[in-house]
This record gives sequence, structure tokens and C-alpha cells, in this order.
Amino acid sequence: MDRRAFLTGMVIAGGALALGEHAAYAQESLDKALAEITQARASVKNMVAPFTQERTIGLLATTVKSEGEMTLVRPDKLRWELKPPDAITYWITPEGLAFATPGGGSSVGKGAAGRFGAVLSDMLILLGGDLAKLKDRYDLSVPSRNNGLVLIAKPRTDEVKKVVKSLEMSTGPELWSVNRVVIEEKNGDKSVIVFGKVTRDAKIDPAKMQPPKK
Repeated sequence: MDRRAFLTGMVIAGGALALGEHAAYAQESLDKALAEITQARASVKNMVAPFTQERTIGLLATTVKSEGEMTLVRPDKLRWELKPPDAITYWITPEGLAFATPGGGSSVGKGAAGRFGAVLSDMLILLGGDLAKLKDRYDLSVPSRNNGLVLIAKPRTDEVKKVVKSLEMSTGPELWSVNRVVIEEKNGDKSVIVFGKVTRDAKIDPAKMQPPKK
């Protein structure tokens, strides 16, 4: 019995060691991937890209398709324009969230942005920032490195868990651009955003990045 217990203990210890080595390797691979993306993005001033957005509304079992354009000015400004029939434009800036429609617009601080206020800055980071900054709020993994990288972020904090179940981002082969983003919300809704050709360091009118006044 003592020998059997000894052998069982050795098996368990070996398994724990293997798991520990696997976790260490996974962390090393993640850190390397994040560093590569950060380095690739470091010299990028802005990105402009068309996109298609397919949002599945879980409770209604319906899908809404939209087209639009993303304009991201690093490090902290994002313009998200949905074309007609949606006809609405959103801005995410250090001050908060703003929107405009043909009938008017408004600007609110992050604290007044509702349940999505908690993840506004996270979306900016996901699309064009330093991804290592997400590690305090999300468990990150890189399940694929085929012609680019796929990053999955799952919330760690209760604040974020109230809003989203997971975020997924796929880069282009040069790592600074974004090919696809998937947002799974807590309420069952899901958005799949596919980007067209991403233009780097385009000439952008500063007025385009100015949201409407409060």
C-alpha cells in the first residue's frame, strides 16, 4: 500500500509539474504575442477602415447588419460611423462617449455612459492600444497565430462581467491592423465586425474627430 501511495503521489506530482510548465509556456507565448503587437502598433498614428457589422440580438433571435467606417487616432480617440439606414456616429474620447444622428447629438462622460462606460477604454485598447493594459481586467489568451494573431479577452472583474462575456480580436499579418472583432455581451447579444482594407496614417481632418458638444 505504501508503494502504491508513493507511485500515485509521483503521478500526481508529475501531472502538476506538466500543468505548471504548460501554464508557464502559455504565459510566455502570450507575453511575446502582446509585445509583438505593441511594437507593431508603436509607430502607427491612425487607422481608417470600412467595416461590416452583424449584430445578433439573442432575446429576439434576429440579426441586424450594418456598414460603416472606423477612424482611430492613437492613443485615445475613436470615431465609429454607421451608414444609413442606421445613420449614427459614435465618438470615444478621453472625455467619454458622444453620438450624433441626422436629428441631433449629445455627449456624455464615461460615468454617464450607462453599462458600456466600463468597457469604452477597453475597446480603444483592443483596436489600437497597448494590449498589456487589459491584463488587470481580463484573462487573455492567444489561441491562434496563423497569418496574424487571434486574441481572446475574458473579463476578470465584476464590473466588466456585467457587460460582456468575451472580446475577440484578429490582427492582420503585419500585426498593427485589425481584421475582425467579436463582442459577446452578457445579455446574449453578439456583434461580429469584419474590417475591409485598413489605411494607415491617413490624412484626417481634426474636425472629424470632434464629438458634438454636451
